[in-house]
Amino acid sequence: MKTVKAMARWLSRLVFSDNDSCPICGRVLFDERRFLCSRCEEDLHRATGRVCKGCGRVLVDDVAVLCPECRREMSPVFDGGFTWLVYGQSASRLMYSFKFDGRRQLALWAGREMGKAAAACEWLRAVDALVPVPLHANRLASRGYNQSALLAEGVAASLGEAGIFLPVWKHGLQRSVDTPHQLGTERAFRLQNVAGAFRVNPDQRIAGKRLVLVDDVMTTGATLRACASALKASGAAAVYVLTCAATT
Repeated sequence: MKTVKAMARWLSRLVFSDNDSCPICGRVLFDERRFLCSRCEEDLHRATGRVCKGCGRVLVDDVAVLCPECRREMSPVFDGGFTWLVYGQSASRLMYSFKFDGRRQLALWAGREMGKAAAACEWLRAVDALVPVPLHANRLASRGYNQSALLAEGVAASLGEAGIFLPVWKHGLQRSVDTPHQLGTERAFRLQNVAGAFRVNPDQRIAGKRLVLVDDVMTTGATLRACASALKASGAAAVYVLTCAATT
């Protein structure tokens, strides 16, 4: 059976270079229009129900209006947010595939799904641009692309179909410090890790703009808060966050 599956996967790669198999379960995809198998797509844990008014993550508290991370902030930097998925095994495998397996089209697809789901957010109709969280030049050179920029492009495409036309400012922010990966690290380290790591591109006019930060995953939100702080320090009128997945 393993030999048959391996042969099927090999034959599929001859036809479909970027989406030959489901990134979650590994099933072979013989349809180039699909990026996940139908079962895994249906089983994705969408972020629905009560959500944090600050960052958009799903709330597990029946009373609170803010998640624990947003409640810790003395001066909140997010003006609102939306996340597509609850972070778990399926979301983790999905994002690992488009971050580390070179599946750029998968990131664009995920961005389009994010945009479709987020289109109902009223605040999206009053913003000026999407700003992807940047990679440091070293990591960008190694990976070859910024997955958050691809997500933002997908989001913009779906929002455009819904009549919301937003540019993607790929270089609106710059990452001045090549920080280690955040996932799996303690909260205190995350906060210290990204402190002062981002700066606004001096060629990008930020003052008075209402902006949406786009990123793949939000855990403590330290990276997104560092980005939002940099934007607001440069005069941004409002900063919202839009993520592919967030922890609860």
